[in-house]
This record gives sequence, structure tokens and C-alpha cells, in this order.
Amino acid sequence: MAEPRGEILERKLAFLQQFLTDLESYARLDTDDRRKDHYAIERLLQLLCESAADIGLQVLKKRGSGLAGSYREVFSTLHRLGALPEKLADGLVDACGMRNVLTHLYDRIDLDRVVAAVDPALVLYRQYLEWALEEVAGWD
Repeated sequence: MAEPRGEILERKLAFLQQFLTDLESYARLDTDDRRKDHYAIERLLQLLCESAADIGLQVLKKRGSGLAGSYREVFSTLHRLGALPEKLADGLVDACGMRNVLTHLYDRIDLDRVVAAVDPALVLYRQYLEWALEEVAGWD
């Protein structure tokens, strides 16, 4: 039997919160230490994008908007529907571009870019989490 949408969403929100908490520990490190732990940081950046997109898909389903073909399209569609602010949507689309490079190894991974992404990712995904919690607050 399929899992109820509310339970899926609650689990995805909890994952997003946990990944943010985990990434915070890397924000306290200097650049050299972040470079040493780049694999963990890369994985957290990937998981943050995927969790955020999964939450976005649930919002799209609730709004009757169907599915999106990619993670980037989730955020673009949410913005187009007037649900997600443009600046937040653009940041998430960019973050998913990094996720694609990290996941699919399309190109050589730029460690400087990875370690520099920690602090902006924390800001971006905290904003998204706040948006998502507000978006789903009235759901049954």
C-alpha cells in the first residue's frame, strides 16, 4: 500500500532538517579542513538538493500541477506557479546544477567551489525549509 502523502512530506522535511544540521558542522571548519572532508560535503549538497526537490514535488502534486522532469524543473515550476519566490527558485536551480556535476561527474569537481558552497547552501536551504514549512502548514 502506498504511503500517505503527508507522511512522505514529513519524512522529507525531517531529512532536509537533518542534512542542514549535518552541513552546519562543516561551516565551522576552515577551508583546508573542508577540503579534507569534501566527500562528505559533496554528499550533503547532493542530498539537500534531492530532498528539497522531493518536497517540491509533493507541493506540485498537492497543487495538481503534475510532475516535473528534473530537479531544476521542480523549482522553476514552483516559481512559475507563483508559489516560490524567484530569487529562491534561481538559487535552488543553481544548486541542483552543482548536484548534477557531483552526482554524474560531468566535469572535474572544483574543490574550491565545493568548500565555498557550504555557507551559501546553509542560507539557501534554510530559506527553502522555512518556505516549505509555511507552504504545507495548512495541509490536512
